Amino acid sequence: MLEILLSEQEQIENKLIVDGVTITNDLGYFSAKGSTNLWAHIYDYCLSQKISEISFNEIPKEIRQLEFYYPLEFTEFIEEIEVERDYHNKEIIQLNFKVSWDFEKWKKTFSIEEFAKAMEKTLLVYKDKGIKWVQEDEIVSNGCHISCLDFNENETIKTVVQRNLPIIKEIFKKVDILLIEQSREGSLVSFFDFPEQVRVPCEQYLVYFVEFLKNIGIGATTEISHQAGKVLFAVTPESKETALEQVREALNIYLQLPNNFANASFMNMHMEPKEQQLMANIQHLNGQIMLANALVQTQSEIIQSQRITIEQQQLIVDSTILQQSLLIDSKNIDSKDKEEILGGTVSLTNLEGKGFQINLPSIYRWFRQKISKE
Repeated sequence: MLEILLSEQEQIENKLIVDGVTITNDLGYFSAKGSTNLWAHIYDYCLSQKISEISFNEIPKEIRQLEFYYPLEFTEFIEEIEVERDYHNKEIIQLNFKVSWDFEKWKKTFSIEEFAKAMEKTLLVYKDKGIKWVQEDEIVSNGCHISCLDFNENETIKTVVQRNLPIIKEIFKKVDILLIEQSREGSLVSFFDFPEQVRVPCEQYLVYFVEFLKNIGIGATTEISHQAGKVLFAVTPESKETALEQVREALNIYLQLPNNFANASFMNMHMEPKEQQLMANIQHLNGQIMLANALVQTQSEIIQSQRITIEQQQLIVDSTILQQSLLIDSKNIDSKDKEEILGGTVSLTNLEGKGFQINLPSIYRWFRQKISKE
């Protein structure tokens, strides 16, 4: 599938053939001179897919670097995969997710350098999984990638890529969160992943947190937005003297209140207006969650009922088909059980009466056989 035709003459260029197709300028690039440390860059999507289906040990030893087009759906920063051999020891091979960007179209709230540093920091905890961040030079723009080292060379490239995709996706989510946190210095940043059916009341409850802080003597502003596929909740104290740890502790307590007071009764307790407002917020949230759960349960029961109805209808249909089949078979049997005589001018069929049935065709055939034997 992947073949190199090396030329013994310098004036004749080497050729790289992928699935019977010679790589030319419109399909990719191949270093045409020399016999070792060659490298190839495939632009064509279909040929790139063909390359991903070969195993690592099928890549000719003469190729030190093989890049091909393989865009990932969950990030704009990776569009190519690279298989690279060690320059001194060609038996050592690694798989790289090439990280790239368009400088002219860069409109992020963070710089490329900040992105690279966030990647480096995040990937420190993935070393035990054979994944590391590699910056090829001090200058980020000179190249960087996520390198995967833990695989068997008998595996196909695509198998290893697919196995590592969940980890790569997780890394990019963590980097997004880290960059968001860094962009809000002086704020407590939390991320929530609410079920869709209770997202609105849960977000509304978070809005009331600023009133909770005010009641305990902490002035602050809050921000709710949707980023990195989650709900971002940022709290910024108005006074720099207020430690974020205090705000964090207050938030932890606030988040536990709906669960702790879910079944409590405050009918006979005297409460100040601010306390009554807090209880009202808690009860509203719990009520909305109960309603959402009831709707989910109702929908589940409806689906279950529909499933049972469909199964019953299927049984009726199956039974009808079976009955029709038996009826057809019965008709076929009856139609065959007749005997034509007198040149077909008369046909003998079954004779039925009350409590009896005479098979005239069978009697006729018996008589005919008896006479012929005699």
